[in-house]
Amino acid sequence: MRKLEYKCVPILGGGEKTARILNEYGRQGWELVFVWGIWHYLKREIRE
Repeated sequence: MRKLEYKCVPILGGGEKTARILNEYGRQGWELVFVWGIWHYLKREIRE
């Protein structure tokens, strides 16, 4: 069974700053699933 962990982070600034931050999360294995205002919801698979 696949296990996931979730993270909710506020990202202010928009544009290149947001892209840079999200790219760093992506390198760590996080996937963006939803954005609401400044809140960015991410998930990634837990490898055991």
